[in-house]
Amino acid sequence: MTRDVQTPPGTALMDGQRLGAFAPGPRGAEFDSARLYVTNDADAAELQHLLDVARELRPVLRERQQATEDAGRYAPDIHERFWEEGFYRILQPRALGGLELGVAAFFRVVSEIARGCPSTGWCLCLGAGHALQIASYYGEEAQAEVFGARGQVVAASSGGGQNMTLVREAGGYRLSGTWRYCSGSPYSTHFLPLVPNPAGGDAHWLILDRGQFEVLDDWGDVIGMRGSGSNSIRVEGAFVPDRLIIEQSFNLFHSGDTPGSALHGNPEYGGVFRGFAEGEIAAVAVGLGYAAVDELVAHAATKKLRGTGEPKAQHIDFQRATGLAFATADSAAALSTSGGRLYRDNARRSVEGAEPFTTDKALRIASVYFTAERLVWETLDQVMRATGSSEMMRGKRMERYARDAVTIRSRTDQLEFDASSVGAAYLLAEQPEA
Repeated sequence: MTRDVQTPPGTALMDGQRLGAFAPGPRGAEFDSARLYVTNDADAAELQHLLDVARELRPVLRERQQATEDAGRYAPDIHERFWEEGFYRILQPRALGGLELGVAAFFRVVSEIARGCPSTGWCLCLGAGHALQIASYYGEEAQAEVFGARGQVVAASSGGGQNMTLVREAGGYRLSGTWRYCSGSPYSTHFLPLVPNPAGGDAHWLILDRGQFEVLDDWGDVIGMRGSGSNSIRVEGAFVPDRLIIEQSFNLFHSGDTPGSALHGNPEYGGVFRGFAEGEIAAVAVGLGYAAVDELVAHAATKKLRGTGEPKAQHIDFQRATGLAFATADSAAALSTSGGRLYRDNARRSVEGAEPFTTDKALRIASVYFTAERLVWETLDQVMRATGSSEMMRGKRMERYARDAVTIRSRTDQLEFDASSVGAAYLLAEQPEA
């Protein structure tokens, strides 16, 4: 790229032509199509409807970002819209009233919601995402009971239990305790706590109905994602029958059919949950990245340079910054999509008996998601430096997005912890004889 000294400052040239001579698509034109994320045209139509609704909601969600933070969750009318339109049913089996659109489609919808409000995207995602877990690993009776109770499931989950007691009784267990960071809990129909096995071995996932737990009003003091509905949940003496209890061994390794893949005839219900879970956070991060780019575009379109009065959008430095921000945001989105498709493909191969879905594969997919999150962090950095401190004042969207990004980056789940396990799996594996 060169700059012709005869042209006004800031005008970009490419191959001897003014960049403005090229015809870009209309602002806001989509970079992808629904068909990229699903396997047939009917599912693409269902997904397109959800994406259209998400885009319709975007200005509403943005206008309510502060109110969402103040309340610690999105508003009841937004929940009702999600419920009516099927946002909670994206991963739910079609035979049990769901849309069964798959992981990649789910991530895409979450990103679109998070572009309007990252906190709302987080709360929606972690409430709706555990439908995959239930549909994959629980038996037919349990699935019919849980999905049939209200027609769809919003399920918070947490492994961060405190003061837990688990007592064996005839036909099940009696459970008490408090669990922190139960994202999606304000609208949860169910709760899936991770509980240590008192007899040793793998921990267990349990499913509790809404009437068996209390959502505590204790969320909102973290630096960001204050509207994510990550409240604590308290359980006092709830009885959980054996059919709603499973070992969590599926989290790390699987080979062959799972109860869900056999029941529904869909290999995507035969994966290793570890290869999905971090993708939820990455999908939210992708929406956050695009939200930040939107702020940069709006800033450049409405602000002028000091001194010259030149519109920032016409200056090459802001054109460059916008292009770089799109580059990292688009790359993060591509990684999110790739992770979802890798999950589906590895699950298919496992169910077909070709190759097990191993721990190292699940962790490598998780590493793809972590890398997407890092690229979003780079997007935020680019946008913050381009728009300046005036956009980082308290209550501004970029200030909120920066806090949200810090929350994603400051979790204890990070790439570095999984990377060593992936490396060890290959470096310490038994080598074939020369």
